[in-house]
Amino acid sequence: MPDARFAYKIFRQESDTLLAISDFSVIGKTFEEGDKQIVVSEDFYYGKVCNGNEAKKLIRSATIVNAVGKKIISLMVKEHIVDKDNILLIKGMPHVQVVTMW
Repeated sequence: MPDARFAYKIFRQESDTLLAISDFSVIGKTFEEGDKQIVVSEDFYYGKVCNGNEAKKLIRSATIVNAVGKKIISLMVKEHIVDKDNILLIKGMPHVQVVTMW
């Protein structure tokens, strides 16, 4: 997945680093299903662009990860960062939140 393109933005608050990351192709889209909705807004998810190798480093350095998209979630499963059972699907679009507890 090193050729995949991901949009990301980093937010820092005291000792926490939140990484908002998504497949580049879903930026600006909204997914709704029943009472669930995810808005993949440019304001929250898009600050810079990275490839898969860079995404892995960013994810491992964050204390909180908010991720949306089939490619980024697939990468996170492959890297054992998230378990398939913990993926929320909204209209077929995978979404996960990961919090590192030290």
